[in-house]
Amino acid sequence: MSDPVERDLITGPRGLRIRVRHWGEQTGGRPLVILHGYLEQSAAWDRIAAALQPWRIAVPDHRGHGLSEHVGRGGFYHFWDYVADVDALIDSLGGEVDLVGHSMGGTMAALVAATVPAKIGSLILVEGLGPPDGAPRALEQARTALRHRRSPPRHKPVADLDDAVTRMRRGNPDLPLDVARELAARQTEPDPDATDGSLRWTWDALHRARSPQAFSADAFIRTLGAIEAPTLLVEGERSPYQGIPGLNTRRQAIPGARLQVISGCGHSPHHTHRSELIALIREHLHARA
Repeated sequence: MSDPVERDLITGPRGLRIRVRHWGEQTGGRPLVILHGYLEQSAAWDRIAAALQPWRIAVPDHRGHGLSEHVGRGGFYHFWDYVADVDALIDSLGGEVDLVGHSMGGTMAALVAATVPAKIGSLILVEGLGPPDGAPRALEQARTALRHRRSPPRHKPVADLDDAVTRMRRGNPDLPLDVARELAARQTEPDPDATDGSLRWTWDALHRARSPQAFSADAFIRTLGAIEAPTLLVEGERSPYQGIPGLNTRRQAIPGARLQVISGCGHSPHHTHRSELIALIREHLHARA
């Protein structure tokens, strides 16, 4: 199987440069867009995309992630800007796609499907029904966000590739060692200010800053009700997200959504239960073709 082709997309007159990995570009039919999770990157889905060939697939690095552009001085990562980037990508692919999203990418995918339903043929949300409700901690979060504006988070130096791999797996223990090494190689670069050959992350440390706007479960649930695409929900049996209060209400808010729980799986089935996830994606896309 050929390697993906990487190209940049400028997301609009006030947009950013977004890096996109393209697979199966010579294949006809409706493209499949895959949206990665928080602090991951497009290459995290390489093994899934390769197995799904010959589908035409596009997987972006979200703004400030992977090899995409950072927002820059005075900017911030507002969630709806991610959604606008995906909308621009969909337009660049012809205006109608199937959509898969994992974790943060799943929440993003749900918002896209609800706001521009005519552009989404089918939808798969992998552990993607949003974080816990932030309303009870809204004031505390706003105070933290203000502190982060005064003193933005910064990256700690990365000694070498092994250090990067260790730190990635500390944050995601389910990440296989070989995958972690591939992703770390793409998500680090030589630090131009270092004299010892150390590396720096390519993702923007500003992602560690808190948003001033707390996540509203009530607003999200109302939005989920506007999704029109046939929807498959994929969840991990061992995922911490199974403990989110009101999770079943979110599931039921999507008209006709179908739930599949992968036995023994945590939050990252694209790393730990690939064959099961690939089979579920294939089944859903074939059924809705």
